[in-house]
Amino acid sequence: MEFFLPRQARGTDLAVWCALCSQGQSEVSGDPPRAAALAEQLRAEEDHPVVRRWAARDSDDGRIVGTAQLRPQPHDQRIGFLRLFVAPSARRRGVGTTLLAQITKYAHSAGMERIQSTVPAGSPGEAFVRTWPGVRELLRLELQEQRLDEHVLSHCHELAICPDPTEYSLAHWHGAAPEPLAPSFGQVMSHVPDAPGAALQMASRAWDAAAVRTWEARMTASGAHLMVCAAVHRATDQVVAATVATVAASDAPAAQQHDTVVLPRHRRRGLARWIKAEQTLRLHQRFPSLRTVSSTVNRQNAPMTAVNRAVGYRGSGERLLVELPMPAET
Repeated sequence: MEFFLPRQARGTDLAVWCALCSQGQSEVSGDPPRAAALAEQLRAEEDHPVVRRWAARDSDDGRIVGTAQLRPQPHDQRIGFLRLFVAPSARRRGVGTTLLAQITKYAHSAGMERIQSTVPAGSPGEAFVRTWPGVRELLRLELQEQRLDEHVLSHCHELAICPDPTEYSLAHWHGAAPEPLAPSFGQVMSHVPDAPGAALQMASRAWDAAAVRTWEARMTASGAHLMVCAAVHRATDQVVAATVATVAASDAPAAQQHDTVVLPRHRRRGLARWIKAEQTLRLHQRFPSLRTVSSTVNRQNAPMTAVNRAVGYRGSGERLLVELPMPAET
């Protein structure tokens, strides 16, 4: 068991570490980073003082068979978010347990009070976390997938109609938000924590234009394409609803749907369904190789689930957000 520093690692070790992370993330969310792209990103990063990574090696041949990464949650430095993956061939041999022991020891020394992680429901990963003393389930999340087939695209064409053209217009951008819209787009994004269960994963936030630019840089740091579709209130020229997606590369087969938000006084007017249908069509047009768009929705968020169902998303699995409190002493 060892700390893993990507910039100091041998090329073969970094490739194996990233491949295992990609495989593990695929099991958790179905939307893994490409191993080569992840390796390139980690090589380019400075060794971050608050992000810790570990590697577990096979005792026989020294191969990396387990990986872990712990980083403080941006909204609460007392909470660490953990990604821990073990190669299928090395499971049920104590690798994950040994990794977790090292991680909790470090987390305690770093002043963290809790560790959060996500695991696929009904998987060996869930069985593993259920053995953690004091672990609790915070959220049950549904993985949803929209297949960009002829039926879904045709249906989105039917739905991509503004519910009130006299009051709203459409704005769409790739990359940075247009300067005139950035402040109001930030105001819309500040309402992401309104969603059921979101307060468990993020703090309330107030975004100005500078915060939008910081977020855009973070979303595209790995080379991903950022796509936003928004509803603009004609009377004020302000963004009042927005939906966000990323595409890892121009030839990627899958996109990731992130936040969809509508300002409170503009809700229940069909704006979310409209802009999500528009977003689907524009993703398909700009990235013809896309086959699917994936999203994760809290099972308690019935309104967003209904919107997603309307534009062709279907459940593809479940994952759990779990939390492990740190003991008083380790």
